Amino acid sequence: MDKYMLPMDIFKNKEDIAMQIYKQDLASNPSLVQIKDKYLQDTIYTLRFLSTSLEVGEPLIFANYMKWFGSLANYLHFNLDAMKHHFEISTNIYKKSFSQELLELSMHTYKLGIDSFEQSFLLNKPTVVDYDDFLNYLIAMDSDQAYQYVLKHVDAGMDLKEVYLNILQPTLYKVGDLWQQRVITVAKEHYITAAIQHIIGKLYSKLFTYKESSRYSMTAVCAGNELHEIGMRMVADFFELSGWDSIYLGSNIPVSTIIDQLLERPTHLVAISATTSSQLIEVRDLIRKIKSNPSLKYTKIIVGGRVFNETPLLWKTLGADGNALDAEQAVILGALLVGESYE
Repeated sequence: MDKYMLPMDIFKNKEDIAMQIYKQDLASNPSLVQIKDKYLQDTIYTLRFLSTSLEVGEPLIFANYMKWFGSLANYLHFNLDAMKHHFEISTNIYKKSFSQELLELSMHTYKLGIDSFEQSFLLNKPTVVDYDDFLNYLIAMDSDQAYQYVLKHVDAGMDLKEVYLNILQPTLYKVGDLWQQRVITVAKEHYITAAIQHIIGKLYSKLFTYKESSRYSMTAVCAGNELHEIGMRMVADFFELSGWDSIYLGSNIPVSTIIDQLLERPTHLVAISATTSSQLIEVRDLIRKIKSNPSLKYTKIIVGGRVFNETPLLWKTLGADGNALDAEQAVILGALLVGESYE
């Protein structure tokens, strides 16, 4: 068998590598046959994060994933010794399957991930979530009361930027934590996200009442098959509220189509969102395409999303012009970057 030479070879062959790991583990632990599908699914997912981390040259991506995986494994009562044995077998498979260069590149990142897994497993401390009335209404699936909660604050003088920053954005973070801790199901998480999107839609008449005259323009896009579009939708709205013209493209759009859109209707700024590392290759490819096109040479690029918040220098590695932690910071950063080129 030819050895794998590149990080993307791991990604392309992740199913075969996972099966090799499973078969070797099964030989010493026949009971694994009962959880074969789950075992393979988790192993494939781990290989996806490892290959992406190596491809973009950022070990922290894999370490953060393994930290989350360790916390989940603790919650699901995984056997730590069994997981250590799995990691040893995985390492042995890598030694047989990877070229020497790829193995040397992989081992530092993989060992860093194992350490993160074990520390998170042993020291797992769930995030304490502050339940307020708005969150409780959403968990109870009472979207009408949730909307009335927001409307009450708007009527009391809270502007829409404050609604986004002080109510909607913190609630989305809380919902993410609750899902990761398995306090709520993925179905409930999807319902709450949809309910917040519905609330935002009902506030749109107020959104454009507040809009100032436009001076700059921006395009907002979610990388790849990003499922959490609401964050970028809020960012685009925040730019509108701050006097920009915004074009929101959403997700699942090929890189070539995004480039065509930017050439047809150029904007001063492009904002790209990614929640997990599975979208990072698309982010990198899009940034490279924009940067290499002479007609888009003045276009500034900012990135954001959970994966960038957890990996502080990742934006620089991928070639973006900056990273914003939230919608408010995105507008400030966008104005600074655009001002440097256009004023």
